[in-house]
Order: sequence, then C-alpha cells, then structure tokens
Amino acid sequence: MTSGTSRGPENESTSPGLPGSADKDLAGHVDRVRRGYLLVSGLDYFADMLLTVTSVLLLQSLGMGPGAVFALIAAVWIVEGVSEIPTGVLADLLGRRTSVAISFVLRAIGYSALFFSGSVYVAAAGVLLSALGGTFASGALEAWAVDETGAKDPSGLDRLFAQGKIAENAGLVLGTLTGAALGTLDLALPQIVAGLTCALAAVLSLRLMTGRPDPDRPPDQDPDRPPAAPGRREAFAPRLRESFGEVMTGTRLTLRGDKVLIALIVAAALLWLFRGIPGVQWTVVYEGLVGGNLLVLGAMRSVGSLLEIPLLGWTLSLQKRRASARRTVIVTASTAGALALVCAAAVKEPALSIVCYVCFSTAFGLCMPGVRAAMNERIDSGHRATVLSVASLFNSLFTGGGLILTGLAVGDLGSTALAWPLAAAGFGVAGLWVASLAVRPGTAPTTTTSTTGSTGPQEVRAP
Repeated sequence: MTSGTSRGPENESTSPGLPGSADKDLAGHVDRVRRGYLLVSGLDYFADMLLTVTSVLLLQSLGMGPGAVFALIAAVWIVEGVSEIPTGVLADLLGRRTSVAISFVLRAIGYSALFFSGSVYVAAAGVLLSALGGTFASGALEAWAVDETGAKDPSGLDRLFAQGKIAENAGLVLGTLTGAALGTLDLALPQIVAGLTCALAAVLSLRLMTGRPDPDRPPDQDPDRPPAAPGRREAFAPRLRESFGEVMTGTRLTLRGDKVLIALIVAAALLWLFRGIPGVQWTVVYEGLVGGNLLVLGAMRSVGSLLEIPLLGWTLSLQKRRASARRTVIVTASTAGALALVCAAAVKEPALSIVCYVCFSTAFGLCMPGVRAAMNERIDSGHRATVLSVASLFNSLFTGGGLILTGLAVGDLGSTALAWPLAAAGFGVAGLWVASLAVRPGTAPTTTTSTTGSTGPQEVRAP
C-alpha cells in the first residue's frame, strides 16, 4: 500500500551515496514507471478495442433490437458508475497494483464467456462483468503513474498523459484492426482474444507496477501493499470500514473545497456523454455504406487514432512554447469535432461522411490529455484514486442515462437525423466549458497523511 504522500522529487530520499546518485535513482524509477504505464495502458486499450467493430453487430446477431442494445450499453455505464466509489476505496486499501490486476482478471472472464456460449444472456452477463472489472482499474493505473512520477509539474502531467494517449491509440489501432480481421471469421472470436490479452495484462501489471519506498518505511515493505500483521484476514472488514470512512471524508472535503474541480468533473462527463451517443451507432450506420466489410470499418476507426499521434506530438511542442496551449487545444478540438459530427450526419456522400466522423473521433481524443491533467493538478495524492473514481462515476451515470433516453428516441440504430446533431451541439458547448475550467489556477496537490494510503482512473469506455 502506498503512503498518503505525493512522491515528487521534493520527497526524495537523502540517503548517503555518491553525489547525484539519488537523482539518478529517481530518474531511473520515473522512466520505469512511464514505460510500465505506457505498456499496461496499451494492452488495456488493445483488449477493449478488439470488440469495438464487432460488439454491437454481435449483439444484433443474437436477436437484440435497438432499444435492447442501447439499454445494455447504458447498463454497462451505470454498473461502472455505481461501482466506482466502492472499487476506488478498495484500490486505496488494497493497493493500485492489486486493483489493476483484479480488473484484468474480471475482464478476462467476462470477455471470454461469450466465446464459449452463443446465449444472449451469457453475452449480457459477460458484458456486465467486464464493466465491473473495468472499475477496479479506473483510477488505479493513472493515479499510480501520477504519484510515482511526481504531480507537482503541470507540464510533466500534460506530457505524461499525451504519451499515455499515444500508447492507448497504438493499442486501439492494433486492437481494432485485429478484432475486425478476427470478426470476418467469427463475430465471437475477438472475445476470446480479448480475454487472453487481459490475462496477460494482469500478470504484467503485477510485475511492472512497483513503487519507490518512502524514506521512513522499512526497505522490505512493499509500498503498494498493506503491512502484514497477525490476524490480518480477520481485521480486513474493520479496516475496510475505517478506510471507507477516511477516504470518503477526505474526498468530500477535497470536492467541497474546490468548486472548479466539481465543475470540471461535470463538464468532462458531458463530453463523454456526447461522445458516447454516436459511439453506439457508428458501426451500424456505416456497415451498409462499406458493403458490410469489417476490415474497412476497423480501418475507419483506426485512422482517427493514427491521426491523433502526430497531432498529440504537435500539442506537446505547442505546450513548450505557449502557457495557454491546453485551452487552445481543447477549444479547437471540441469546436472542430462538433462541426465534423454535424457534417457526418448531414452529408449524403458516404466517403465524406466517413471522413467527418473520423475527424470527430480524433477531436475527442485530443481533448482528453488536457482534461485529465487539469483534474490531477487539483487532487492531492492521498485521495486521488477515489476522487478520480468520482469523475468516472459522473462519466458513467451521465452517459448511461443519456443512452437510455437516446434509445427511447431512436427507432433505428442506423438513423442519425436526431441523435447526432444534438450530440454535436452538446459536445461543442461542453468542450468550451471544459477549456475554460482546465486553465483555472488552483492549489497544488497537498500532502496528506492517511492510514489507508493512496491508490488510484483511467477513461471509462463503452463496449
């Protein structure tokens, strides 16, 4: 279990050694953390995106109508929402590494279930189990990386999350194309590959997500695990209740004392909602336009993520030159994305519509690093996991509720006339709101003392 202190350079050990040896050790540790964060993030997205082309088509092939598909995906978001706080507290208690490993194990089971059964009920159960599993990693991986690399440098956070987005996009592209290729053989085949990938990621997360011991902690004590003690198993329930109370109290005080953080959480949740609506429909909308070719759909989904990689590199160079780069990127991306989604729904030419939708999905990805960095700047280490889980809870509940309403209003999954223009308007307004909040000055993350330690989300994604 990690301590409730921020692990920036200012907390570096001053143990004796060669001049500069502590700096070198810290730099080496930060490099290892970054590499581990990027690898696990890439595998996480690879596993999830194996299903991005085939999931809705598979549900339709099992006999689900538009309302049922929207309802199931909304249920995914709601399950993730109501599970965020409990699993965030468990992450604070058990440690981020353990929480991430649990996430991958549950998703491995959920994703694999459908491969062995064609039942619609097994499909629904697997999807919901995977959703529950995702909440164990929602906060843990991101907060681990932030605390282990240092949360005091805003430019460092922007760089960390931009690099993380590049790794996620690499996993997204490879997963999408691989899933599409497998789907041409059998729509259920990507499920078992996703399950095996999550099993591998569970093992790697346990090996890679190590921590740097605090100066006042015995060297043999794992900083990401509660200290062993006689009767520890029997004491787990009281410790869980105590941890829950302490974390919730600290989280409530954090949120109550920072209205900008609350507004930022709500605004980001609206971005997720308006991204989620076309995200349910796009495979059905474009399947007929590309002649049912899943590889073309996979390529279409991947192009936007590939475009993000050089664009994210450009944003990194822009951040070095301009202090207001974060706001500029979010405003530009959200405005362009809103216009692109309107065009995707309105134009009759299939190729142009596809290009516009690709631009929309790219714009959303460009907004995210700045949003995540802005949130982490305003959260102290001791409650990072739970506060980020609160943010994911809002993402989930807003998107789940919005998808239920959309499912009631949309009679055909292939119809964009109503849903996409409304989503475009909401996306543009939410982006401008987020941009104005993301540059508001706030108190730097403070050091807190907690017997429960700190652990830590990661973006919540629809299946």
